[in-house]
Amino acid sequence: MTDFVIYIDQEVFNYSPAAHNLVAVNKVGYNTCTTPRGSKVYKTGKDQIKLVKGQNFFICSVAGHCLE
Repeated sequence: MTDFVIYIDQEVFNYSPAAHNLVAVNKVGYNTCTTPRGSKVYKTGKDQIKLVKGQNFFICSVAGHCLE
């Protein structure tokens, strides 16, 4: 049996920019649906994001969207 490890260093997020955005947050921001100061906000609807090693967290910061 062979074990496979897949390394993904980039992700493309597709969404409607008229209704949503994408915010890179830390774990606390993700768990509490808050946008920490200095968080990167993406708005194109076709955002290509380079992921960092380890966990990456993203939310939509439009009012009420993260909590749904």
